[in-house]
Amino acid sequence: MEERNEIILKTINRLIAASKIDKVTDVLGKLYSADAAEIVEHLDEEDQRKIFEVWAPDQSAGALLEMGEESQVDIAESLNISVISEILNEMPSDDAADLIADLSKETAEKIFAAMKPEVVADVRSLLKHGEETAGGLMNPEFITLKKDMTAQEAINELRRRASDVEIIHYVFVVNDENQLVGVVSLKDLIIASPKTPIREIMNPDVISVEVGTDQEEIAKIISKYNLLALPVIDREHKLLGVVTIDDVLDVVEDEATEDMYKLSGTIDIEESDVMSSPFSRVLQARLPWLAIALVGEVVIVGAIAEHFKYLLITLPALAVYWACMTSIGGNCSFQASTVAVRDLATGHLDSKAIFLRVIKETRLALIMGIITGVALFLIASVWQSYLPLAIIVSVANVLIIVLGAFTGTVVPFLFNLVGIDPAVSSNPFLALVMDAISLFVYFYIAVLVLEKYTVF
Repeated sequence: MEERNEIILKTINRLIAASKIDKVTDVLGKLYSADAAEIVEHLDEEDQRKIFEVWAPDQSAGALLEMGEESQVDIAESLNISVISEILNEMPSDDAADLIADLSKETAEKIFAAMKPEVVADVRSLLKHGEETAGGLMNPEFITLKKDMTAQEAINELRRRASDVEIIHYVFVVNDENQLVGVVSLKDLIIASPKTPIREIMNPDVISVEVGTDQEEIAKIISKYNLLALPVIDREHKLLGVVTIDDVLDVVEDEATEDMYKLSGTIDIEESDVMSSPFSRVLQARLPWLAIALVGEVVIVGAIAEHFKYLLITLPALAVYWACMTSIGGNCSFQASTVAVRDLATGHLDSKAIFLRVIKETRLALIMGIITGVALFLIASVWQSYLPLAIIVSVANVLIIVLGAFTGTVVPFLFNLVGIDPAVSSNPFLALVMDAISLFVYFYIAVLVLEKYTVF
């Protein structure tokens, strides 16, 4: 927390101790919603409840939106139905729908009964769509223009209805059947002659998405075209709502968090935070991949080691570099897969680019392998003073790094090709595969070199 907010928090705690809740809301009401939310989240649940019960709904709604999902739900469930319904009435419909979706069905129905009918209608229509689709993200409150309007008539309409919508940087143009036919920017409206028809200044080539489009695809489109808002249409091209940039920022954060958890091998995203979830749930979320890795290491890697155990008897010094080989293979594959997963997520890697990516990653890996291979050759030559061992570790090192880069690049692409989340490919499963490959390459090179030097 910033120093300024820490000072305000101390002030608020003193006011709460003196039972001056009205003064608290006065202080919070003068802050940005994000700052107010940060401060309130540092208070205990009872104090939060007291504040929201007397806080003006139009101010508390903004602060509640800036809080984490768990905090939102906890506060909503602690408040009287009449209080939370007034707060939800002040929220954009899409945000209100997101919060209500996290509440129990019984609580949601009680809240609906106390909310404004027109708001309830919008929220219910949004809840029909998947939470992670355009329909679930869109805001049904937007301004439309008719293409036969003049620029001045359009500006007058915007002035009249601007307070009802989140964003008016873009205004969408529809026909009599409410079908999307164009888009005009606020800038173009302002600089156009007052009598210019909208049809002459609008752009008829509108980028839009259908209501069932996945949120990740929406984020890619908005990022690609640098949009502030994206219209949502149905199959008949009728305008249903608008997804705004703030909604997409939340999506990007959620998707990034989800990929990070998958990369680490945590399968239950909701219950994996040791700070906020019960210990048993955290254990249940993290244990499965560790169990898979444990069994895999024993069965697969153990089997390879057992098959080549005679090498360790012949040349015990091979054991010194065993961990080095598996570690470097895993690291190289993880580096390559992390970049590949990121590029797949942002749309920068496809079937046309994969071949070039593999070539570049392999070339980079070869250079790194040669550099580290020379270092290992010198270390083994000086430390063990045995040329065959130096050749084994240096050659194996080069091959393992190249194979690691190749595997880390190709596997996420193949997973994506068959419809599996590519982030899953970079969890402990890939580490297990690379351990097996690295160990097999290491021992196989040892066999070839030692046979050449007639050790057997």
